[in-house]
Amino acid sequence: MHCRRPLLLLLVLAATWPASAAHGQLLEGIRTAAHSEPPADAEPQPRKKQRRWRTDCDDANNDDSLLGSLFGAAIAAPFVLPHVFFDDPFADRLESYAAQRGDVAFKTTDWFADSQACVLAARGQVDYGTNFDDVQSVNSKLQIDLPRLRATIDASVDNFFEDLADGGRDHLVLGDANLVFRFAQNERMAWRSGLGVNWLGDSHTDLGFNFTYGVDVLPREPFVFSTEIDLGTLGHSHLFRSRTTLGAQWRDLEVYAGYEYLDLRGADLSQMLFGVRLWW
Repeated sequence: MHCRRPLLLLLVLAATWPASAAHGQLLEGIRTAAHSEPPADAEPQPRKKQRRWRTDCDDANNDDSLLGSLFGAAIAAPFVLPHVFFDDPFADRLESYAAQRGDVAFKTTDWFADSQACVLAARGQVDYGTNFDDVQSVNSKLQIDLPRLRATIDASVDNFFEDLADGGRDHLVLGDANLVFRFAQNERMAWRSGLGVNWLGDSHTDLGFNFTYGVDVLPREPFVFSTEIDLGTLGHSHLFRSRTTLGAQWRDLEVYAGYEYLDLRGADLSQMLFGVRLWW
């Protein structure tokens, strides 16, 4: 009964998914946001002078200090709290359930070097996304872990396709590449964050800065929960992306479903995701 609840939730979400507000313009909106500069803001209106009833500089400084402390705590909490409560200093990798039981072992190769001398771990995934209207996507991602450094090389490529009202089809490619540090990790979860670049492949290529933050959790066999957030820029626009998936593992293979939201300066896209991930 408990195993059916996540699937039932996804089916209900798909059945009630909102249709697109307009046909044939979502990818063009993303492209325009990245390529073109935002409209100039209207000149600010002069501010009315307000009578100041308090002139105590010490009180003002105390208020500023409190706000600064609260802001600093809010920024640090997503990193400090997972490290304090979940980090195992002796954990250097996040393995599949089967690998933790010893049902599968590390693969030994000598393609570039002796893999037994420098053990790596990797996860590769491919998924299909849809907004249940006129936009579909085929997405891929590769993560290569460097266990001793607790670092991960993370790269993704997303191909978006949109059916246009005139019968044509629009195509847009987005991608990113990041160097990520796993700052809190144990045998059942890995919290990660890092910096990288965003890119858009089109007739005019755009680049941008990316900050990424995410976590992978193995709560109870065979389930895997993953979520991540990307914040950054792309061309002349900001970029925000959130992605959450729930999957089930069989040996080194995970089958998952999830949700992704992408926003570039008001051009937004919501998708359901269905994919597979290989833990290697």
